[in-house]
Amino acid sequence: MAQPDDEKRQLIEQLANTRLELNQHAAVVRSDLDVNRRVSNSIRKHTWGWVGFAAIFGWLLSRLPARKKKIYIHASSTDGRPPKPKKSFGAFFLGQAWNVGWTIAKPLLTAYLAKRIAEKD
Repeated sequence: MAQPDDEKRQLIEQLANTRLELNQHAAVVRSDLDVNRRVSNSIRKHTWGWVGFAAIFGWLLSRLPARKKKIYIHASSTDGRPPKPKKSFGAFFLGQAWNVGWTIAKPLLTAYLAKRIAEKD
């Protein structure tokens, strides 16, 4: 009867040993892949090399040509802006109707909201 308990205990010990080994291997891999630590160590060891690299890189960036802004000139326009597309009669009529409706609705909406706010206080 001691046989199954003994095998079970051995399996538990093997599993625990395997977990410890795997944890140690993961710690080694984690330390090998720590880029921030590697870069900071490299900067501490080779400070002048990094300073020289930064200076050369900055000098190269300063030698790049400036971006040129493209300016488009439309010959039909006098002030440099592109001409507005002409509206159809229906679009013009709807725009005018919207403007009239908004000029009427704006004071009404303002009065209604002011009344609601005054009622809450």
